[in-house]
Amino acid sequence: MLVDYHVHAMGHATSRHTVEEISAYLETAQKRGVAQIGFADHDRYLDDYNVEAIAEAAKRFPQLQVRLGVEIDYIRNANEKLNAMVYRYPFDFVIGSVHKIHSWDFDHSGYTKQYGLWEEDRLYKEYFARIAEVARSGLFSFIGHLDLIKIFKYRCKSPVLELAEEALQAIKKSGLPCEINTNGLNKPIQEFYPSRELLERCFELNIPITLSSDAHFSHEVGRDLEKARELAWSVGYRQVATFYQRKCMMEPL
Repeated sequence: MLVDYHVHAMGHATSRHTVEEISAYLETAQKRGVAQIGFADHDRYLDDYNVEAIAEAAKRFPQLQVRLGVEIDYIRNANEKLNAMVYRYPFDFVIGSVHKIHSWDFDHSGYTKQYGLWEEDRLYKEYFARIAEVARSGLFSFIGHLDLIKIFKYRCKSPVLELAEEALQAIKKSGLPCEINTNGLNKPIQEFYPSRELLERCFELNIPITLSSDAHFSHEVGRDLEKARELAWSVGYRQVATFYQRKCMMEPL
């Protein structure tokens, strides 16, 4: 089953939660054979959510299962603020992601010079330490783009499995799935998040997976999900995580 649990209907403020604009996302999902679609806009747009518009648009596509979520950019030592976000709306799922190290938006193309300020392994350790905190927080439904730190081809020198192991153990202990996010194919790294070697380690640790396009425009919904499913299958996965009312359910891949 194809699912897409990381869809930004507002993009980066490039669209809105209106019935017509949501419907365009759903139309693409239907054309690409997506069975379940999860709208999860960035937490900075929570004030602009229109849950009613999403529900109304969903009525036009009764064959699709539409879920409501949010992608929260993890902030250290801010559990009260994060809790307020998590319970702002009746979310089916909440994505826990790391986009910042201190105040640096490391995945923003305008700030790549700051990579030069870091020793490679130290940067990866800092990043995966935050991923571990996301897993331990108890606030989230799954981990977003597990190795996003590689986005601009800034690689660690040590084996990535060594640097990520503590985070992977925290994810395993928490019971959280990780997504196979296809958007990395469209970034300088030109790889899925996570890499195959990290995905294989996830499989060894019995960490579940879900699938996502990380779409920011309607034409991107479901993009490369077939490839993601093929990757998951080749690693050994036979089930995919789905979400409803903050509960995780496993379905045949």
